[in-house]
Amino acid sequence: MEKTYMHTGIPVAEKMDGMVYMEGLKVWICNNDEYKIEYLYWERNTPAAWRMIAETHVAYKVADVDAAVKEAIAAGADVLLPKYSLGGTCAIAYVGFKDGPQVEFFQD
Repeated sequence: MEKTYMHTGIPVAEKMDGMVYMEGLKVWICNNDEYKIEYLYWERNTPAAWRMIAETHVAYKVADVDAAVKEAIAAGADVLLPKYSLGGTCAIAYVGFKDGPQVEFFQD
């Protein structure tokens, strides 16, 4: 499956200027488009898995989130966040590889 690098997501300990709130995941996000970095400030009551809150992730744009997750599971990943709708046709999912990175898949 083709994957296009989007950004590296870095959890931060404090909210930053310009962050936008995603209510469903209880996370504040801002992007540095020049360097393809996404900063995430997670609220204490977020439903996100601990790895999403504590670890850096790499995000890829894919044509089909479900197929990307299935492929990752076959390669030994665990699902950290099942397919989650961002509204419209956009969706994300997170997987985590044992002793390796966590990966976000993004579909628009």
